[in-house]
Amino acid sequence: MKTIRPLMASLFLLAFAMPLIAQNPNVAIRLEASTGAGAYCVKGTLTNLRTININVSYIELWVYDAKTCRRVCVTRKVINQKIRPCDVLSFDLCCRNPSPSLVPAIYYVRVHHSAGINEEWAFTS
Repeated sequence: MKTIRPLMASLFLLAFAMPLIAQNPNVAIRLEASTGAGAYCVKGTLTNLRTININVSYIELWVYDAKTCRRVCVTRKVINQKIRPCDVLSFDLCCRNPSPSLVPAIYYVRVHHSAGINEEWAFTS
């Protein structure tokens, strides 16, 4: 029984600390989504919020139909650039789909970098 109490205490500590880690972004993402001519495009900026350089490896764009919640399009763009502290990196990312444009659409962008992964959602109406 004496060995279970410290184990339970450390598990509770770990369980309460994990949401704090998730709420501390390394890279801030700003998005502007647009739909038209069979392509779903996102213009965005990445800002390094850390005090060290971050290497952005690639960005993923997933587009969903807002009415059916069905994934319509997925694309990936390799960046391989370093962002210095407090610097901004701009990007454009388009996902081509031969089906008619969906309005409204849901955009999900995931950024993979040397400090982990950050994600952002955008909506069009």
